[in-house]
Amino acid sequence: MAALSVYAENPSVMLQYSSSPLPFESSPRETFRERFTVAFDRRVDELFADRFHPFNVMNWSLELPDSGSDHLRERAASAARNVLSKSVLQSVREATVDLPILLWLKERQGLLADFLRNSVGSVGEEAVAPLDVSYRLEERSWWQRLSESGKVRYGIRPFSTSPYTFLSLGLKDGDGWFLLAHVRYHYRQFADHLFEIALSVPLAYGLGIDVGSSYQCGRHGEMEGLVVKLLKEFKSGGILHIGLEAREHPAFFAGIAMPW
Repeated sequence: MAALSVYAENPSVMLQYSSSPLPFESSPRETFRERFTVAFDRRVDELFADRFHPFNVMNWSLELPDSGSDHLRERAASAARNVLSKSVLQSVREATVDLPILLWLKERQGLLADFLRNSVGSVGEEAVAPLDVSYRLEERSWWQRLSESGKVRYGIRPFSTSPYTFLSLGLKDGDGWFLLAHVRYHYRQFADHLFEIALSVPLAYGLGIDVGSSYQCGRHGEMEGLVVKLLKEFKSGGILHIGLEAREHPAFFAGIAMPW
C-alpha cells in the first residue's frame, strides 16, 4: 500500500531523536492532581496525533473502500473515544509513580523502586510493536524519550492480556546513540517462551532504521516474523516511511506525509 498525505503541523509532537518534548517524568514535589494534568496533556496530544496520523486515516479508507464517509466518521469517533479513555488511564498510572511510598522506597532501594515505577508507568513502552509494518508515532516517541533519558528501563506488565517483562536500553558511541533496543519476554502455557525484539538505529540526515522480530521457544519454537522499517524525517517536519514484513504472507507499506 502506498499513501500520499498532508497534515497540519503540530509543534507539540516532535519526532527527531534530538528534540525536546514534554518532560518524561513529573516532579515529585507536585500534587497528584498536578502530575495527572501534566501527564494527561502529554498523553492526549500524543495519542490523538498517533491515531489521526494521515497514514492511519488512509488505512481506514482502504479497509472498506466502498463504505464511504460513514465508515470514516465511525472510525474517527471510535478512535477519539478510545484516545480519551486511554489517556485518562495512562495519566493516572504516570501520576501514581511519584506517590510518597515510591519516593521513600527509591531513597532506600533504588533498583526495586525503578522496577515498580517502570511497571506502573512508562506507558509509552506498550506502544512498541516489533511486527507492525506501518508507521507508529507513539512508538517513535518512546524511542525518542528513551534516547533522551539515557536510562535503562525494566519492568513487568502482569495485567496485560499477554503478561510480559521488558527491558529497554541504549548503546552510545561517543556523545550519540548508535543503537536503541527493546526486549519483551512472554511466558506462555507453562512451556512456551516468546521473545519480542525491537531495535532502532538512528542514522545521519534524519534517517533511521527499525528492525523487529518475534521468536517462540519451546515445544512450538519458530520465528513469527521479521519487519524492517526505513524512516526519513525532513527538516520541514515531513515523514517518509517504508516498511517490509517477511512472513508467510509478506506485506509492504510506504507512505509520505508533508506539513502544510
